[in-house]
Amino acid sequence: MFFDFLPLDLGTIRGFKARLHLYTVPGQVFYESSRKLILKGADGVVFVADSQEERLDANLETLENLREHLKDHNLEFEKIPYVLQLNKRDLPGVMSVEDLTKQLQLKGEPVLEAVAITGQGVFETLREVARLVLTDLKNSA
Repeated sequence: MFFDFLPLDLGTIRGFKARLHLYTVPGQVFYESSRKLILKGADGVVFVADSQEERLDANLETLENLREHLKDHNLEFEKIPYVLQLNKRDLPGVMSVEDLTKQLQLKGEPVLEAVAITGQGVFETLREVARLVLTDLKNSA
């Protein structure tokens, strides 16, 4: 199994201690079982799409796998806090944000641009999914 794990302590929010357990897994088909296992008990998801045009089919396949894996864990894609990140915006041959959004945005989720290798858009994406998760928890309480 291959994944990265980063625990983040957010301190106290409205009297509750808030911690995030952030897991990252590669999108390649080879790592599908790892992705499926990591999703068990997830409170939120960030889908990191490769912006290069030649990766569109792989993005679509991995996105479909994500939906299936969530369903396998009795998690509803339509309800789980979810952010779409368009990564690798610095490379040549990337699709326009509009075209990628049209192809990959499934439920009106926030779409953020990123260049992960430089950190551009990474914290903003994390902040957005954390906001959605905390809002969801607040609304279900």
